[in-house]
Amino acid sequence: GVGAGNTPAVIDETANVQMSVSSVLLSKTFDNGVICASEQSVVVHDKVYDAVRQEFQLRGAYFLNEEEKVKVRAKVIVDGKLNPNIV
Repeated sequence: GVGAGNTPAVIDETANVQMSVSSVLLSKTFDNGVICASEQSVVVHDKVYDAVRQEFQLRGAYFLNEEEKVKVRAKVIVDGKLNPNIV
């Protein structure tokens, strides 16, 4: 990837949740997600968050638990900055 400049996918209350989730997963898994244009994050409106999360999980997506989030954060952010060793 190209670092912090990658754009997120935004899913709001007007979106077709199934199509949106499918599109994100297809984009991210095509070419193993090495294309810099593939989504690196997803921003979801509160009104559809539960439905979007459920759809991701139904399609095999994994969500980190709290302990895993702490471990990932420790590797991604070092001394308050993006760890250049992982970009």
